[in-house]
Amino acid sequence: MDRTALEHDIARRLLDHIERRTTDMAEDVMKLPADAYSAARQREELDALFLDQPLVLCLSGALPEPETYRAVDILGTPVLLTRDADGQVHAFVNACRHRGVRLCDGAGEAIRLTCPFHAWNYGLDGRLGRLPVSEGFAGIDRAEYGLVRLEVAEGHGLIVGRLRPGSPIDIDEYLGPGLAEELAMLDFADWRPHGEPHVHQVCANWKVTLDTFRENYHFNYLHKDTLAGYAVGGVLTFDPFGRHLRNTSALKSIVELRERPEAEWGDVSGHFSYQYALFPNVSLTFDTRHIDLWQVLPVDETSSEVVHTSYLRPGLSEAEHAKAVDMAPWICETVVDGEDFWVAGRTEPGLRLGMVDHVLFGRNEPAPQHLHRGFEEELMAYRTHQAEIVAWHG
Repeated sequence: MDRTALEHDIARRLLDHIERRTTDMAEDVMKLPADAYSAARQREELDALFLDQPLVLCLSGALPEPETYRAVDILGTPVLLTRDADGQVHAFVNACRHRGVRLCDGAGEAIRLTCPFHAWNYGLDGRLGRLPVSEGFAGIDRAEYGLVRLEVAEGHGLIVGRLRPGSPIDIDEYLGPGLAEELAMLDFADWRPHGEPHVHQVCANWKVTLDTFRENYHFNYLHKDTLAGYAVGGVLTFDPFGRHLRNTSALKSIVELRERPEAEWGDVSGHFSYQYALFPNVSLTFDTRHIDLWQVLPVDETSSEVVHTSYLRPGLSEAEHAKAVDMAPWICETVVDGEDFWVAGRTEPGLRLGMVDHVLFGRNEPAPQHLHRGFEEELMAYRTHQAEIVAWHG
């Protein structure tokens, strides 16, 4: 299926739902035990879902050219990403091998990376270069004192890596059949960040925070004065891709398509938005002007942080660029902070009392159901693996 065929199919599905006042449905209601948000569960999730899984670190446009770097901090792990002179992406622990000092902050261009403490420097491939007073370190094997390497892979506009040593990452295997081809077709590898990432502090368990991105059942209520003005609430397409998924939401302008035959529709991408959930913790939403990368990270069982980076499509007209830039703080501050994350912070006090023993996800909320089943399956596999390790050592 090419992009036009895909987007026409999505538009037909959304129009059909709007006309019939329906949405994509799960087979049944899901009852999720409240202890899914407990401290004990989160300790397991940290190992099973984050430290033992490939994670989206950024989009390709965050390293826009050869000889660039970017520092990314995830769950207490300082990651240094580089793109060398040949265009190859590398990932390292962002720590000098002399005394462990952080090498870089932010992003920029560089041929070599120099520690601010004693000026040890490294190539973009992580190899140790010059170190002052080299006679003071006579006898060390320089080859052993390059930056600590982390596994990373790039493809289809994504840079995916591990926070701990592990097996190599195959980007197509990570995305799975269908999704790799679809993201490649959407062709956003050269979309570049606009401004610095914005970190949101949320007073809610990371899964409560993540769930706010995965349904629009709430649009007509929570967002009645904001998103509901131009987006259709309660209507969503849902398509799973292994652990990942795609939702699409319609803009109210989509009803214009009813006035002409499909053969005359042309480009319909301006009438809906794509929203991908990339397992376990990323929401990737985009329209014709920009992409928003939302990385939802656990802090403790009652709080999380969300790293938000906006990427703009190259070649925007001045008017399109201005509109995308103007909308970014409104989305961030008014809609997300002021509504989504506000309501997430009002969720958990009732759960922590122990008098609410489960939460419900309706049939009209298939995406969060899909994610929570994936979390449970990964946790079960992790527990089985841990039990096997204990048995082997015992």
